[in-house]
Amino acid sequence: MRIDAVGLSAMAVDPELINTLTRLGFSQYEAQAYIALVGQGALTGAEVSRGAGVPPSKIYETLARLETKGAVLVNRSEPVRYSAVPHADLLAVARSRFEADVFTAKEKLDRLPVQEEPGLVWSLRSRQAIVQAFARVTTEAKRGIFAGVWDEEMDDIGPLLEQAAARGVDTHVAIYGKRALIGPQTYDLSECGASARLRLSGRRLAVVVADDSETVVAEFGYRTPDQAVLTTNPVTSLLAVEYIKADVSGRLLINAMSRSEYQRLLATPEMRAILSPAAG
Repeated sequence: MRIDAVGLSAMAVDPELINTLTRLGFSQYEAQAYIALVGQGALTGAEVSRGAGVPPSKIYETLARLETKGAVLVNRSEPVRYSAVPHADLLAVARSRFEADVFTAKEKLDRLPVQEEPGLVWSLRSRQAIVQAFARVTTEAKRGIFAGVWDEEMDDIGPLLEQAAARGVDTHVAIYGKRALIGPQTYDLSECGASARLRLSGRRLAVVVADDSETVVAEFGYRTPDQAVLTTNPVTSLLAVEYIKADVSGRLLINAMSRSEYQRLLATPEMRAILSPAAG
């Protein structure tokens, strides 16, 4: 079945498909033209222009670029007609080329000299950047990991902590929630997490320290933007590890107390002062 002259918009093409093809190296017009050709017989340039919503003045250079990319076949009869290379074949070639490029880039970048200035503190301002930092630090750990993780981040970080433990990294994880991990030494800090949310107005602090040398400390906001720091500063690493150990040891001590003893402890001026909600 051939497309009519009403244009690409009438075909209700998913905008995400256009965006995906542009990320694969197509221009906007190239993506529109290729989609208009998929599943059709051989079309003239004018037919592609009408079906794709590409201006007639741009369609032939667009089709020429698609031919160069190996995305269309050209029948040089009179009139010249065009057909889409099957998308499965096109995407297989794109995948192979992408994987080869990634391999080559990694191989060459790995050979570049590395000059690091230890102890700098880097700011991270998006959840994606924070999760990527957690992933890198966890994946590169060789000896030990201390982590404090909330249920909300467990899907992103949990499997990486399990993989670290499976490869022999001494992994300790304080879990501020109800989730569980297989492999690492875990500590149930769900009650600490509940009280922390109250003190921090819904915010939560997640930490990963690898080999006592590289640290990510992240604040995930309830009404505030997510933010984090990434550093090799040894003092920050020590503080982060001691923070986790203090929470774990405090929870273990509370568990060893009777309910009445715990209530008396909470009523002391010192505890009331330190557990009061944080400002802001």
